[in-house]
Formats: sequence, C-alpha cells, structure tokens
Amino acid sequence: MTAARHRSAWLLSLGVAAAGALAAHGTAYRIAEPHDERREHLLEQTGHGYVDPALAASLCAALVIVGFAGRMLAGAHRGDRPPLWLFALAPPVGFTLQEHAERMLHDGTFLVSLGPAFFVGLLLQLPFALVALFAARALLAAAGALARRLGSPPRLKPAHHAGFALAGASSLPCAPPLVGARGQRAPPPGLAGCR
Repeated sequence: MTAARHRSAWLLSLGVAAAGALAAHGTAYRIAEPHDERREHLLEQTGHGYVDPALAASLCAALVIVGFAGRMLAGAHRGDRPPLWLFALAPPVGFTLQEHAERMLHDGTFLVSLGPAFFVGLLLQLPFALVALFAARALLAAAGALARRLGSPPRLKPAHHAGFALAGASSLPCAPPLVGARGQRAPPPGLAGCR
C-alpha cells in the first residue's frame, strides 16, 4: 500500500507541476507579446506551433485524476507530501530545456538568442510552481480525507475452520441414519446443519 500511495502522490504531483509550468509558459508569451496576431507569429517563429493547449491540459488532468483516484484507493494516510524538489527544480529546468529544444528543432541551432519571453517565462516558473505545490498538497489531503470518509475497502476474510465444505451444502438433503447403527460420526463442517 505504501508504494501505491507514493506512486499516486507522484502522478498527481507531476500532473499539477506540469500544468503549472505550462501555464507559466503561456502566460510569459502573453506578457511578452500582448497582441494576439503578433504573439501567434512569435510562437510559430520560436517553434511553438506544435503545442496543442487542449491536449496538454488533458494530459495534465489525466495524471491528476489517476493520481487522486489511486491515492484515495490506497487508503487514508496523513504523511504523504508531494516531493518539494519536483516543484522547485523541474519547472525552471523543464522550461529551459523545452525552449532550447523547440528552437533547436525549428532553427537547427542549439545556442540561440533568447528573447524577453524566455526570461519572463523563467521568472514566472517559481510563483506558478508554488501555487502548483499548494494545489498538489490540497488535492492529496482531499484524497486522504475522502479515503478516511469512505473507509477502507472491504477485504475477504478466511474461514475460521479449514474443514471440508461444499458449495451449496445447505441445499443438500440429509442422509437418513443407518438402521441399527449404534453411533454416528459427525458430519463434515459444511454439512453441520443437517441433523
């Protein structure tokens, strides 16, 4: 159960962190170029034409939903926290690598002059990561509270006796006692209801 809880916390945290990083990325380009038409041109020039915001948001939401459900099904535990380094390091490093990879794939060069959108985006990663961290903590706490509220899932309990039992034994007719027999053996536990 502990491994399932940690995996769920990671999935949820990764989805929220990615959503925060992508939101910071989009906000940076809106700040750097407020005019819609020029911003679209800038995004195409810098290799951002491939990004489908709806698909990216759907993938982040799927990670969060799967992580939330897994965390809830893993049972209530108060000690799970999202990994802090994921929110502190992954967004700025991921943003920097993404920007360089996009330009390299678009222009064919790795070291390119980065415009104001890059620096604004890099600065926005920290506040967006902080909001994402609080959101991940709140979602993990909500999943734990929901798991406690619903209770633990039912578990099958083994029978107290390991004797012989037949399926549907209660519907079997009881055998009549032998005529003239002095004593009878006790029936198997599954047929104990017959007398």
